[in-house]
Amino acid sequence: MQRWTIGARLAVATTIVAATGAAITPGLAHASGPATGVTVFLKAPNTAALQRLADATGLTHAQRVRALTALLPTAAERAQAIAALRDAGLTVTGQSAWSVSASAPSSEVTAAFGAHPIAHAHPTAAEEAAATGPYLSMPAALQNVATAAFPTTAGPAAYHPADDSCDNCLGGADFRNAYTAPDVTPSSGLDSAATLTIATIQLAGWNPGDLTNWANTPGNVVGPTYNAAQDLTMVPVDQASVPTPQKGDTSDEEVDLDQEALYGTDPYAHQRPYFAPNTNAGIADAYSQIVDDVLQDNHAYQGGDPHIVAVSSSWGICEADNGMQDIRVMEPILESVVAAGVTVFSSSGDNGIYDSSADPDEADCNGLTANVNYPASSPAVVAVGGTNLLPVGTSSPNVGNNWAEQAWTCTSKASCAFGDGSGGGVSDVFTKPAYQNKITNAPFASVRMRMVPDISADADPATGFRIYTTDPTDTANNGPNYFQFGGTSLASPASAALFTDMLAAHGSTSGIGDIHQGLYNAYAANVGAFRDITQGSNGATADAGADPSVNAGVGYDTVTGLGSPLWSAVSSYVFAARPVLPPTSVGSLSLTHPTSASQPNQVTATWTSTKSASGIALAGAAVTIHRDGQSQPVYTNPTAPANGSFAFTGVPGATYQISVISSDVTGAKSKEADSSLSVPIDDTAFKLSGSWRRVRSDDTYAGSMVTSAHKSSYATATAAGATYGLIVPVGPSYGLLRVSWNGFNLLTINEYARTPGTKVVDIFDSGRRQTRTFKFTVLDRTAVASPSTSGNVGIDGLLAIY
Repeated sequence: MQRWTIGARLAVATTIVAATGAAITPGLAHASGPATGVTVFLKAPNTAALQRLADATGLTHAQRVRALTALLPTAAERAQAIAALRDAGLTVTGQSAWSVSASAPSSEVTAAFGAHPIAHAHPTAAEEAAATGPYLSMPAALQNVATAAFPTTAGPAAYHPADDSCDNCLGGADFRNAYTAPDVTPSSGLDSAATLTIATIQLAGWNPGDLTNWANTPGNVVGPTYNAAQDLTMVPVDQASVPTPQKGDTSDEEVDLDQEALYGTDPYAHQRPYFAPNTNAGIADAYSQIVDDVLQDNHAYQGGDPHIVAVSSSWGICEADNGMQDIRVMEPILESVVAAGVTVFSSSGDNGIYDSSADPDEADCNGLTANVNYPASSPAVVAVGGTNLLPVGTSSPNVGNNWAEQAWTCTSKASCAFGDGSGGGVSDVFTKPAYQNKITNAPFASVRMRMVPDISADADPATGFRIYTTDPTDTANNGPNYFQFGGTSLASPASAALFTDMLAAHGSTSGIGDIHQGLYNAYAANVGAFRDITQGSNGATADAGADPSVNAGVGYDTVTGLGSPLWSAVSSYVFAARPVLPPTSVGSLSLTHPTSASQPNQVTATWTSTKSASGIALAGAAVTIHRDGQSQPVYTNPTAPANGSFAFTGVPGATYQISVISSDVTGAKSKEADSSLSVPIDDTAFKLSGSWRRVRSDDTYAGSMVTSAHKSSYATATAAGATYGLIVPVGPSYGLLRVSWNGFNLLTINEYARTPGTKVVDIFDSGRRQTRTFKFTVLDRTAVASPSTSGNVGIDGLLAIY
């Protein structure tokens, strides 16, 4: 069945439809059926620019906000979506950066979007697989602004594995020690000039008092006294409030693990968990709400938080069960989170290479074949695998030999199915990102698709994290219990907190976004920035399928990735500057006073430069203007201002081209922008035969044109070009004009029109520049379709394009 899971286990789905980040009352059900929630996700206006911005580093928070705001769906597109939903009879219930939510009686939703596969009481297994997938159709008014529409509710329940024992419990201080370079004092998140914030994605209910009790228990944390009012902001997404735990559903223990592991590893960080329904729409809206909150836009929850620097998600879905439409919706949202400066961490799963426990209802992710976890497989996400971490001594700080670490291991379908091994493998959806070209060891160097995970951290429940929970299912005996938890659901938040500790030690006040390039550069530099995990496996060799290996080894592997980062050693590579996005340029040529009798040939060149999506300041532009056929430029300035203009007198019949390349203060250059203009040959240069008269007019080129109403009168003009166009007047009093060259009739121009004006008619195109003489002859007015039309014709000028 298609469901969001904890690591590789199933999770509870909530079913309340409401505004993103705000309490709202759903519309009342009508006789036509109960209320049904729908979330429409808007298209990315510029996917290429969004991807580039997501990859950019070295930008300030203000630069990111300015750049990302311009790359999100526009207010006009949002308004169109809202209007389309209302026209279809739905009530809009909420909005986020990427979505609009609405509800209506089920019959009206079906009328607008078609019947959903889960729309009846007894769905088949195949129908359940599409339970939270997209509707198959959308109203026509939505199709040009929306990517897909999803039901807002659905999803079955299950939980993350736990272990009651705590013989080898590790805590946040242990993680800071183990994942710091030798002889470096671990950071605790105290050093930042601002209180940094870690977000989490949650798809279950929770008792926030669990974190209070855990944080206030002596020995659990070394740091400040926990203050829930200041340190915790719970954000409800697509529901009226944060749901409370329910008996029979232990998914809230997952929330306990995330928030308590975060606080123990970075006790100075603010926490911002996002609680959403367990649906495709819910998890996408949760990430979208993070964008709103970082940008502090109109949809931000309680004013937002510009200091969100990381988000951790322990929830995922087997990539093979996640439809491409779902991924197309999620990817630009994830990229916008990263572009906002937030680094996304996600668990790689707990079922080894199989990514799913053995479930006969699963179409592809049935615990039998190799699969990877999404969103961990997204190139925008730092995928976190799992290890077994054990202390060898008590030395602090880490001296290099006081921790032993190997892969969190499973060796068969059976052992992996019970959530006993680090998820990993090769994506079937995403091609190999450029940063993974740093992987040079066999057999992984030859893989052409995205490999998972990127990094690893402690995940084995045998060496896991001791949490406090008041889960009503697990407290039937003596009230609140302590449990030892593991899984990549521990590795992901622990990594996010260690990363935030590193940011604090660097003095950061906002996020840095994508860190893949820094991680892989640190790995390629071979400076001991990772603890290489060389022992363990995550499946049976015979079942590897597309995976090149199930065994951990020297260098990169698809069990533990690059290894476990020693974050203080990774720091300099993560913060290293990389090229930023280039600016854009526009150049244009136009006639300054085309109707002037004295200066019709004056040409004005104009160029404009625009900052890139990264918002880097402009430095200037290199501008050149050439006349076709001549080697010397009319104008050239390699250090012109970023925006400027230049005027010159053009030659009738000549074609000019402008070239503009702008640059910003980093030296990044735009693509060349070019434009061309041909200066007309005025009617005064035509040779006239027969009866013609010159008419002065402010609406014609150079203030005049020639006209004739006498059959067989003609005019000739000579020019050098490859393509030619004739400028003629049109109106209710005009007739037919024949164009010929070298004795051949080329075409007849009908100058009749109901409304007076001017037009350019293409008369000849040979593709080769040559000097030609054209003849323009007045035809008998009886050939004109309109009997009220006279035989009068006019000629205003000739264009000869090089």
